[in-house]
Amino acid sequence: MNQKERSRILIIGNEDNDIEFLESVLIPDYDISRSHSGKEGLKKAIDEATDLILLDNKIADIAAHEICRIFKSDIRTKLIPIVIVAGPDERDEKTKSLEEGADDFINRPPNYLELTTRVRSLLKIKRLQDNVIKERNQACKYLDVIGSIIMILDGDAKITFANMKACKLLGWKKEELIGKSLTDFFPEDTKEMQEKELFRVLEGKVEIPEYQELPLLTRNNDGTKEKRLILWHDVILKDEERKVIGIIRSGEDNTERMNMEEELTKANEKLRLSHKMKDEFLANINHELRTPLISIKGFSELLYNERLGELNEHQKRTMKTVVRNSERLRHLIESLFYVSDMQNETIRYTFSLMNLKEIIENIVADMLPNIEHKGIKLKTDIPDKLPIVKGNSKYIESVLVHLLDNAIKFTPAGEVISLSASEENGIVHIIVEDTGPGIPNEILSQFCTEIPEDASENNICCTNRDYGLIICKKIVNAHKGEMDINTEKSTGTEIHVRLPIYEKDKDIRE
Repeated sequence: MNQKERSRILIIGNEDNDIEFLESVLIPDYDISRSHSGKEGLKKAIDEATDLILLDNKIADIAAHEICRIFKSDIRTKLIPIVIVAGPDERDEKTKSLEEGADDFINRPPNYLELTTRVRSLLKIKRLQDNVIKERNQACKYLDVIGSIIMILDGDAKITFANMKACKLLGWKKEELIGKSLTDFFPEDTKEMQEKELFRVLEGKVEIPEYQELPLLTRNNDGTKEKRLILWHDVILKDEERKVIGIIRSGEDNTERMNMEEELTKANEKLRLSHKMKDEFLANINHELRTPLISIKGFSELLYNERLGELNEHQKRTMKTVVRNSERLRHLIESLFYVSDMQNETIRYTFSLMNLKEIIENIVADMLPNIEHKGIKLKTDIPDKLPIVKGNSKYIESVLVHLLDNAIKFTPAGEVISLSASEENGIVHIIVEDTGPGIPNEILSQFCTEIPEDASENNICCTNRDYGLIICKKIVNAHKGEMDINTEKSTGTEIHVRLPIYEKDKDIRE
């Protein structure tokens, strides 16, 4: 046996032929340690990381069954297998030792085959047990860093496990929380209802909803209590006979969302009275949503990329959805104002004659510091004169700024972007070209449709360009123009904007 893999056996017993026989048989395959008293044996078992104990029933200082009780009541030694060495007529002491936690016994005088077989079997069980504990501890570490609240309840609704986030939410240390009933944290106004429903589930009388929002009482640092609203997802634990034995309960603290919904309801009443208040309110929400979204997106990507531990297939699909929708939500926030106005049909374009050359030159001047800071080059090809275009200068300027900003953002340092404009058959043709990574096919397909209203598997829309490009296209279309994209992966993107030249006898709004 490899020295590194040798198990350590502690023999606690008097010096007699039977005990010497034990050592002589086992020493070729195991590391043997000897102790002549129970007190000394306890210390050695702890200090030497013992894997198995052979305990002489005739030990002098403490009765064998009392030593078993001491070992099995100490968390440091309770999992070490104990084998009692006793004579055939010492039945009472054998029984007492087994009742106090001894795992097996061998008779005096020891039999070689019986001894080696018992030792091998118990050490095998001990190794399996150690592996289970190691894997459990590793799983607990993963659960402690996960972003959700995790608790496990037994059949009496007592908490048998709580991760760090659950402990932090409830305001209790983990060792204080284990063993408490979850019902202790139900608010008084919902306690009776929640208890009744929880125990009906644990008794197997009803199926628990997949998701449910329920309040909990949490403890603050100053000792005060606070009601928090948690969105729970429960998994029922059942034994082999399909009897409910507990619940795995994971959740998210929805208190802030609930508070925000209440604030939104109040704000909407005020919005009916003032258009100005509506604008201020939307601007505030735009800011408030952006801040927590950064954390949501960051932790979601950590989980999805398995930086905090491996995921099973279902968890991987779930986290993919979370990551995708957090990015989609970010873009929804970015385009909040325009989309809101568009859906409410409150967009009002004020058309006037525009000098596109002057607009383009002003944009280039404003963005030149960003270009230089990024370490890229800008190539322009703008003729001295461009035909007059009629439209809304604010919106057209925002389109060109967005397109040029994308080109800067996605072009690596040291590369070149270009901006050109020309007259072609009654239109002004503007081209913004970059040498970035190109636009994915799914974004190009979205570009040809309306702004999507869902995020199904076949309706993916989650890069830094998508919503901005869709809105740009809508603005250009509102000016009776066209916008299209030519892109190749790893070689760059060309975006073409075509706007009709102003004709004195024809109004663009017709």
